[in-house]
Amino acid sequence: MKTLRYAVLFLTGFCTYITIEVCYRGYSYPLMGLCGGIILIVIDSINEKISWYIDILLQGIIGSFIVTGVELIVGGIFFIFNLNPMWDYSNVPFNFYGIISLPYSLIWIVISILGIILADVINYYVFNIQPVPYYKFFGHTIFKFKEKASFVKTNDANNL
Repeated sequence: MKTLRYAVLFLTGFCTYITIEVCYRGYSYPLMGLCGGIILIVIDSINEKISWYIDILLQGIIGSFIVTGVELIVGGIFFIFNLNPMWDYSNVPFNFYGIISLPYSLIWIVISILGIILADVINYYVFNIQPVPYYKFFGHTIFKFKEKASFVKTNDANNL
């Protein structure tokens, strides 16, 4: 069951990352989808360890570090081997060799939060992983998933 869950999370991350890039800049690369799938699994795995009592903003910041780290590794490999880069942040302020940039790292916070919520939707509603997810912002619960209805099978003879 865990393998199926990871496969669903991977495909969701793969497709979502590709979709975001195509909507934003008109094209993408399969390697970026691969990165998106791996990132969603990693973010979800970390989310399982730190739980929901951790502020959603902090979870998003952790996710941003993961995404930026993957960008640095993949972009660095392309840079070192003088390959045609899949992205170029050299025109963006506060960039590092055009591989990563602070403004995009801030955007990754928001996208990571959305990814955490998406993974929780899949885990809770599709794979029935408990407890009910909720999110805190500066110590206050701001959102809690609707609890799934529990269906109790009754003996039809007793209902006559």
